[in-house]
Amino acid sequence: MGRGGGGGGSHHSSHHSSSHTHHASSSSYHSSRSSYSHSSRSNRNYRSNGSYGGGSSGGGSSGSGCSGCFGTLVSMIFIFFAVGVAVFALAQRTGTELDIPFVNYFLIERSTTNREPLPSAKCDPIDTWYQDDWGDWIDETGEEDALIKGLKYFYEKTGVQPYLWITGEDGQNYKYQETVEQLGEERYKEMFGDDEGHVIIIFREYPNASSEYICTVTPGYDAETQVMDEQAREIVLDFIDYYYTDSEMNEGQFFGTAFEKAGDRIMMKQLSFRQMGIIAAVAVIVVIGICIVANIVKKRKIAVAKQKTLQAQEQAKQAKAVADQKKTDFDRKKYEDNLETQYVAVNCPNCGASNIKIRKTTVGYCDYCGTAIKVDQYGNVTISSGDQADT
Repeated sequence: MGRGGGGGGSHHSSHHSSSHTHHASSSSYHSSRSSYSHSSRSNRNYRSNGSYGGGSSGGGSSGSGCSGCFGTLVSMIFIFFAVGVAVFALAQRTGTELDIPFVNYFLIERSTTNREPLPSAKCDPIDTWYQDDWGDWIDETGEEDALIKGLKYFYEKTGVQPYLWITGEDGQNYKYQETVEQLGEERYKEMFGDDEGHVIIIFREYPNASSEYICTVTPGYDAETQVMDEQAREIVLDFIDYYYTDSEMNEGQFFGTAFEKAGDRIMMKQLSFRQMGIIAAVAVIVVIGICIVANIVKKRKIAVAKQKTLQAQEQAKQAKAVADQKKTDFDRKKYEDNLETQYVAVNCPNCGASNIKIRKTTVGYCDYCGTAIKVDQYGNVTISSGDQADT
C-alpha cells in the first residue's frame, strides 16, 4: 500500500494545531503500576496544490567608510539572529512546518538528558519486530531487512526492544489519539504481560486520505522510567514525521532510518534549544563587542597616528626654526668676524695717542685731539687734510 493511502507520488504534510481532526502524531506510555498516560498531538495535511509544508516540530520538555561597514555588520548580525530566533520560536510554538529540510531536521526534539541503556535483565526480547496489517507496506525486496535493521539498532542503543505495528482496516475504529493510546495499552499487555522493557509503536495511515496518519508510542514502565521518557518518545515521533516525507525512501527504509536516528539521539545528550539560543545570543554579543572594540582600537590608532604626525610636523618646524636661527647667527658672526679683521689699531700722528681703531681705507678721528686720521688698505696712517675726511 505505502505512504499516502495508495495515492502514489511524493508525500509531505505539515503540523497544525491540535484543534484539527486528523492527528499526525501522539505519544503515550504504558505502566503496570497505574493507568495514566501522556500524549501530544499534531496534524498532517496534504496540500492539494502540490506545494508542501516543511519540517516537524518537537513537542518536548525543553523549552560610510569603516564606520559604515561596522554599522552594516552589526545590523546584519542582529537581523539574522532575530529572524532565526523568530522562525524557530514560531515553528515550535505553533507546530508550523517549514519547507526547509535542514531546518526541519534541526527542529526535531533534542535530547537534553543523560540516559543509560535499559539493563538486559529488564527486557526479554522476542523474535517478532513488526506487524503489517495491510500486508503490502513492507513488501518490496529489501524493505523488511531495512526495517528490522533499524529496529534492532534502536534496541542495541537503548536496551528497549521496539515493536512496530502498522494497522490496517481492522484499525478503522482507532481514528483518534485516545483510542489509539488505549489500543497500545491493550496490545502491550497482550504481547508482553509483566515485561516492562519493550515499546510498541502503532502507526495508522488513514485510507484514501493522502499523507494523514496517527502514530502513538507506548513503552513499558521500566522502559519509560529509564529510557523512553516523554522527550525520548517525542524524538521517535519527530523522526517518523521527518522521514515520512522523504519520497526517495521506501517504507522499510523510512521506518528503519527513523528508528536508527531516534536511537542515536535518545542516547546522546544535546544542548536544548534554550541553551543554544543563549549561546547564540552570547556569541552575537561577543561578536558585536569584538567589532565595537576593534572599531574603537582602530579609531584610537588613527588618532594616535594623526597626533604623532602633527607632533612630527611641529618638531620638524621647530627644528627648521632652530636651524634657520643658527644659520642667521652664524652668518652674523661671520660678518662681524670679517668686519673685525678690517680694523687696525693706530697711533695718532698728531698727539701720539695710541690704540685708536680705524677701519682700513677709511678716515677716523683721534679720541683725544680730534685729528682726522686716514688709514689706507695696507694700514698706513696719514693725517687727512681739511674737513674732507673719508668715513
